Amino acid sequence: MAKWLWLFISICFYSNRLFAICPSASFTKTDFTTDVTFTSFGDLTSGKTLNAFQLAVTANDNNCPWDLYVENGVTITQISQYSTQGILLPLSSINIRAYNLCATPDQEYPSGAGIRPIPAITGTFAAPFTLAGPHYIIGTTGVFPVNDGVLTDDNGACNTLVEINDDGTPFANPSTHNFQIDIQVTPGISPTIQPGVYRLDMNITIADDATGAALLTRLYSLTIEIQPILQLTMASSSQIDFNFTEIKNYTGGITKYGATRLDVNSSVDWDLMAIGTSTLNEGSMGATPYWDNNVSYSSGGTINIPLDILELVQSPTNPAAGQSGIGLDYSPSLTTPASGNNNIEVAYGSGVAFTAVAPYILGKTIAGNWGAIGAGNMMSPGSYLTMNALWNRANFTYMITYRLLPGLPVVFSHTKFAAMPTYSRPGVYTMQVKYILAEDQ
Repeated sequence: MAKWLWLFISICFYSNRLFAICPSASFTKTDFTTDVTFTSFGDLTSGKTLNAFQLAVTANDNNCPWDLYVENGVTITQISQYSTQGILLPLSSINIRAYNLCATPDQEYPSGAGIRPIPAITGTFAAPFTLAGPHYIIGTTGVFPVNDGVLTDDNGACNTLVEINDDGTPFANPSTHNFQIDIQVTPGISPTIQPGVYRLDMNITIADDATGAALLTRLYSLTIEIQPILQLTMASSSQIDFNFTEIKNYTGGITKYGATRLDVNSSVDWDLMAIGTSTLNEGSMGATPYWDNNVSYSSGGTINIPLDILELVQSPTNPAAGQSGIGLDYSPSLTTPASGNNNIEVAYGSGVAFTAVAPYILGKTIAGNWGAIGAGNMMSPGSYLTMNALWNRANFTYMITYRLLPGLPVVFSHTKFAAMPTYSRPGVYTMQVKYILAEDQ
């Protein structure tokens, strides 16, 4: 008995588009790593725009439209911390745009509900990274058969129907396969961004428009450095002279009203103080805290004139809570005879590592509190903001008045030293006033 086996063979024909596969694609790029540094309030406010990188896309010659996008998961990571103050740099500070030689990418395809729910990357800056991605430069989120297929430019710079995402090479298709990617970074000044070094990472992908399969992905990294901004400008003569040639100058003193103006700009909490010193004081590490004697007019008297005979008066008073008044700042009024409340602090050292000279303890601070940190002991950033109930621009500008009151005989008896051993020798003396602005820490 014969047995039959039946083999059914079915042949179905579909459009060639269904079987179009993009086996390869490539980028030619100039640089996938960039860096940018912020050192001024102007740059923090207006931002910086970088010609970040160029892409030249090559797709195989197989009638295969492709998409180009920035993947979801764009991140900013702090890799170095300069200060603990402020918030971390947010993704909302990053904007991106793309161009090619023919037309702004992706603006030829309409957006809308069900078509492109994610904002595309076009020729104008936007901030898409705060939303879910991917973020398309060419193409849409659609997957075949609901896809965009070959996109054409009909109103761009080329002003003709040009395919902008079909197969080809940058050399043969220069107007549609070359892309300039720009990144705009705008940290802003309110709230304050924590100074440090950050790294922006994002993946750029070429994908098969039919299947959505990624063909090639490259990581782009941008290093963003935000430096602490501590700016102190001084409007003053480089030398302030006191010439004692009349009796009334000795008994009433000489006062230089508003001789120095100090202006502060800072992106972090800060303190401002004044230090009196001299070459003699620095060279002896505080063992001889006296003015430098440059010229002597006689051999009588002492040349050891204490540095703190210089009196300061500041305006306005120290704005930090509870930090103005006797022993706290230089706001008390000058008196005759001198009260001792305005004598300049004396120390030696460089940078902000000053060492007090006994019997001095560095008690006075022009603004903030040099010896403590935290609320009530510091000045907050904000000199760049518009004056309002919370930010007072006057808190960042100080006028300094100076006085010397020798007395007769010239013994400067109002210093913290118990007494001058004898009267001061006539001559020429010099000292330095150092104004120090530092982060409150």
